[in-house]
Amino acid sequence: MVIRSTVLASVASVEHGFGGRHDDMARHFPHYWARRPMQHERHGTHIAVAEHEHQDCGEADGMITERPGLLLAIATADCVPVLLARKDGQAVAALHVGWRGAYDGIIGRFAELLAARGDNAGDWLAATGPSAGPCCYQVSPELIAQFGERYAAMPPRVIASEAGKLNLAGIAGWQLERAGFATYSAAPECTMCHPGDGGHAYHSYRRDRETRTPIKDVQWSVIAISQ
Repeated sequence: MVIRSTVLASVASVEHGFGGRHDDMARHFPHYWARRPMQHERHGTHIAVAEHEHQDCGEADGMITERPGLLLAIATADCVPVLLARKDGQAVAALHVGWRGAYDGIIGRFAELLAARGDNAGDWLAATGPSAGPCCYQVSPELIAQFGERYAAMPPRVIASEAGKLNLAGIAGWQLERAGFATYSAAPECTMCHPGDGGHAYHSYRRDRETRTPIKDVQWSVIAISQ
């Protein structure tokens, strides 16, 4: 079942959705899917400008566009998909935020890109989709400490649960607020444990590492300005 954010849904000219493992996004977005621009995600901070159909945006973990009809699509399997829309509906963006992207500050990088384009984060709305949650996302104590050192103002409870599991969605939310995206929604579903028909509702890289098919076993999160 495709999840839609009430925050993003407030912008009439914007279509969006966070898909699960069984969602056929070509069926949900038939007018956009086949001609969408594509990025090759590398857990970095580069954000591409999408300007035309079938565009190869190269190695990037984010896209922004002002052109109606271009569907920006993010593939994830535990990382946080972040969809954003300007309040006037004249621009949209999508970010792929894994722990590396969060650590290196891709959300702050997007705010800097907006400023360079004469835009302001305060004029945008955001939503985060399902991702590995602090109930399941086990990482090393060293990684948690590194986040604490780099983001000293971030409360420890935002970085990780008391059990030492990473709160990636919480980190992304904190970074959105700090970057000036004051209004956002967060989907609570954990990709590692949320149930669904016939098993789990979402693909999970960590849960299914030994059995998953790379590239294929992902869910898609999408956003577009309506044509």
